[in-house]
Amino acid sequence: MGFSKTYVQASDFLDERPDLAADWKWLLAVAALGYCCALGLRVMDAGQWLAPALMAGDQVIMSTHDAYGWLAGAKGVNGYAQYGMSWLARVLAALFGAPLWKVGFWVPAFLGSVTAVAAALWGWLLAGRRGAIAAACLGAVSPGFFFRSRLGYYDSDAFTLLMPLLLGFFLAHLLSYCCTRAWLPTEAERTEGDADLPAWLPWLALGYGLVARVAHFAHDDIQPLGVVLLWMALALAAVTARRGMRLKALQLLLVYAVAGYGGYRLFGIAVFTNFLLPLNVAGIAAAAALAFLFQRRPRRLGHVLANPWVWLAALLAAAVLCDLFTPFGPFWGKAMSYFKPVVEAGGNAGQSTAPVYPGITQSIREAKNVADWATFFAGMSMSPWVGAASLLGVLALLALRPAMILMLPLLGIGAASLLMGVRFAMFGGPAFALGLGVGAHWLAKALLRRTGAGTRAFVLLQCAIAVAGLLTYAHIFNSFAPTPVLEPKHALALMRLKTIAPKDAEVWTWWDFGYATQYYAERMTPTDGGKHAGRDIFPTALALTTPSFRQAAQVILLSAGVGGEPYRRWDRMAAKDVRLELESLAAADVAMKRPPTQYLVVCWENMPLLYWLSFYGTWDVAAGAGVHAKVQEVSQAFKVDSTRGVMVMGGPRGASAPVLLSSLDRLTPEGTRRLTFPGNPGGPHLVINDIARQVFLMDDLAYDSVGVQLLVGDPARPELTRYFKLVHEGFPLVRIYEVLPPAKESTGQAEAFTQ
Repeated sequence: MGFSKTYVQASDFLDERPDLAADWKWLLAVAALGYCCALGLRVMDAGQWLAPALMAGDQVIMSTHDAYGWLAGAKGVNGYAQYGMSWLARVLAALFGAPLWKVGFWVPAFLGSVTAVAAALWGWLLAGRRGAIAAACLGAVSPGFFFRSRLGYYDSDAFTLLMPLLLGFFLAHLLSYCCTRAWLPTEAERTEGDADLPAWLPWLALGYGLVARVAHFAHDDIQPLGVVLLWMALALAAVTARRGMRLKALQLLLVYAVAGYGGYRLFGIAVFTNFLLPLNVAGIAAAAALAFLFQRRPRRLGHVLANPWVWLAALLAAAVLCDLFTPFGPFWGKAMSYFKPVVEAGGNAGQSTAPVYPGITQSIREAKNVADWATFFAGMSMSPWVGAASLLGVLALLALRPAMILMLPLLGIGAASLLMGVRFAMFGGPAFALGLGVGAHWLAKALLRRTGAGTRAFVLLQCAIAVAGLLTYAHIFNSFAPTPVLEPKHALALMRLKTIAPKDAEVWTWWDFGYATQYYAERMTPTDGGKHAGRDIFPTALALTTPSFRQAAQVILLSAGVGGEPYRRWDRMAAKDVRLELESLAAADVAMKRPPTQYLVVCWENMPLLYWLSFYGTWDVAAGAGVHAKVQEVSQAFKVDSTRGVMVMGGPRGASAPVLLSSLDRLTPEGTRRLTFPGNPGGPHLVINDIARQVFLMDDLAYDSVGVQLLVGDPARPELTRYFKLVHEGFPLVRIYEVLPPAKESTGQAEAFTQ
């Protein structure tokens, strides 16, 4: 009893109940302030993007590969035209009369800053007017989120954070009228009895539900996350409802659920274009009818409406009819994919002889694990120590405000960055801003309770935290240079390819550059950021890794002849037969059908990727294993004895052991200067790119690969010109080759390679 009394007293003392009727002007001003602060931080580095190294012609290069996927979709090049982000880019470009690249460059800053508004709403709901200030100013600028919503980062991340944050607030706001502020009720909450709710509240639940119905237009995963929040809200209402309010909370949430999820499960812009399909209209009408019954409570139905079993049955029916159970499976499956399996089973997964393919998630840069807790806290707040202090505030919120439970899914996903990859760190930022701002506000109230400090002191404290945080973030973010995803020469080469390639041509490039190729060249690629499972990238990796120009060309032509998805053919074969078929492509010219024109792009950006690219390219579909090439970027000073082929890194005092080189290639604007050292067999190859100002040491596997030789070698070599024709010379940064038609063309017989 002593603990309960102390807990209730502490909760009641810290409480500043929000009142929308009285606070809306204040809340509007704080939300606008937070939005402007977040936007200001994001646009402060706009001047850095004017450098020629960040421009392709008159276009700024984007900061993420996915931006090009949506922009290509807005052009109608790939299959993303009906996806939310492509549709939004198309609408904004038409509305403002701007080219698509400007939309992709500027819009992320404006969209990402809207999260500040949601953070302000949460701060106000949990801690009143003053609790909204620091949360608004810092809730949208945590490093984890900032670097995924900065200039040029046109992607769905702004919505995948904003929408769950808003949906959680909607549910918490509805429950605030029916549930206790803390886990234990105060004396007033215990004695107030069965209070009447505002007449407009059921209609607010309807409006919130309609937002939930379309909230996932930008990303499918928002929908199952919204369903998870709904179930959590139902559990929270069962535990914390005030006396006589449990049924009313259930009724509000039922209106929300039917309005949000009653009807077809639609995705992309179909949530808008098919909004009025008959089944959707029926769902909305049912939600409106429930809201009407909840508000008016017709006397003839009073006994029925007051029966909780009726509403529980209605909830069960809604869960079944609105498909509120099935989203958990796909959501969990996608989460599990980020645990980086090394092997993916082929289509004959039930057979022991089926081919297996390499897992891809392990090599995705965005899926790289957060290194440690210090890095984790730094991604959530302005420093590891401030992040740790913010976590204490989060724990205090969870202990004193049950509504904070609805932030747990986002906190959990943010914490999962330790295991699932750095991109998930962005989800914890708003909660940590709440923990810092509200925690500091509560601590100040506790420390200053006997000093007579007025509300102005608490406002000044919140402003001081916000200013200190913003200045710290400005210093951090200003130290990071822009991150264009490809070289200007690469982008310009793709623009030129657009002018020479037939409309039905395909362009083979590593999947990281698939979307950019679709945008600039306006031609499809076999792989991209949405199609990069092991089975998808294996042919491309093989073509770039093999030392055989013949095998590289023929695996491309074979793949193109079966719709760019050769695994559909291989999955019907035993793994050993697939291996034999691939070996035959290197041994001799094979008769096959002539496909549409195919192009292969080789670029310097592939050099740092050779470690993983070779792993996929050497993959044995029978043994389920690949070999990593040895590739090392040389970032320190070095000297080379060009007569003996001896390389020494480091200065006079800290020189490394001598490295015996097999060869040295110096790539200059005038061409390649190559030296070979026969006396050093088995040594690494040194490749120096004077234009890119990068140096790599690589073993035979990497150096002899088609991806390297097509870029640094002589494009007129006879063994090369039999299979590839140079169509764009951008040495030493990028070259584009046409893959020549099959040396032996099919004459119409039923041949294995035309199936």
